[in-house]
Amino acid sequence: MRKEEAVKRHFRLSCVAQSLLQQAPASGSATERFAFAQGAITIGQRVRTIARDALQNLLKLVEQLLAQGHSCEHILEVLMPA
Repeated sequence: MRKEEAVKRHFRLSCVAQSLLQQAPASGSATERFAFAQGAITIGQRVRTIARDALQNLLKLVEQLLAQGHSCEHILEVLMPA
C-alpha cells in the first residue's frame, strides 16, 4: 500500500496536470466533437492537440537533423541516449 505522502504527491500532480490541460489550447476537428460536450472543448481534444504538437515538433527536429547531414544512428542517439 502506498505511503500517505506518496498518495498526496500523486494527488497534487494530478491536480496540476488537470489545470494545465484545462488551460491548453485545442483544435478539435469535426470528427472529434461530441454531442455530450455541447460545443465545449473536451479534455480529450486538448490532449490530442498537445500530442499532435509534440509529434510535429519531433518530426521537425528529425527533419532539421537530416538536413544537416546527420545519420539515422546519430538521430536515434539524440532522441534516445544510451
